[in-house]
Amino acid sequence: MMQTQDENIIYDILLFLKENGSPAGAGSVQRHLDTKGYSMAEATVGRLLREMDFRGLTEKHGNQGRTLSEGGLKRLRELEEWKWQDKWTEDFMDVLDSKEKGRLIELLTARRPVEIEVAKLAAENATKEDIDKLRHIVEEQEDLARKGKSVSHLDTEFHLLLAKASGNQILEAIVGLLRKKQEDANEFEVIRRKTGHIYNTEHRKIFEAIEQRDADMAKLTMRRHLDNLMQSVEKTE
Repeated sequence: MMQTQDENIIYDILLFLKENGSPAGAGSVQRHLDTKGYSMAEATVGRLLREMDFRGLTEKHGNQGRTLSEGGLKRLRELEEWKWQDKWTEDFMDVLDSKEKGRLIELLTARRPVEIEVAKLAAENATKEDIDKLRHIVEEQEDLARKGKSVSHLDTEFHLLLAKASGNQILEAIVGLLRKKQEDANEFEVIRRKTGHIYNTEHRKIFEAIEQRDADMAKLTMRRHLDNLMQSVEKTE
């Protein structure tokens, strides 16, 4: 994902060179960056352009200036995709910021088909290391529950590890996004306690199905787990 100021500057320069259509010098690039809100001296822009030459992102045409290289065009496409992902994630997280009961139900509705499929694939593809880690999480969760302590952080860890164990990177990314806000896991735990529904045995059953490589049972136990959580949410005022 896009993170640094430098990457944003590189993106704006590459896009400018692409749209310019002819060689552009450091002065032209510097004036363009001014319009984008950057405050950079022309000498600084010149050094940045020389670095971009070295990285194969731009091509120098004598005193005429620079154009976009094939490598630069490829990098521009990557940055455009990452910018789109950043914007999509930002908009998605804005939706998740709501604390309304209806939003929690919508979140569970989105999780249900994804995590049921994840459980099935984890039963088929989990490595011995994955299974050992899942066992450790379940045992630690059970121990904390017996002591009356919060287990919401382990709920998140359990489901994220299941997604990794599924072997499907797309599903892993989706689960990571749907479970990005730890506040949701905390809120679900509060709801479970209010409705008297203790779910630790459900994680144990999901784990045992995966350990036994029983994909159908893994789907069934995950479905029951999420259905029970949905019912708990629906019972709250």
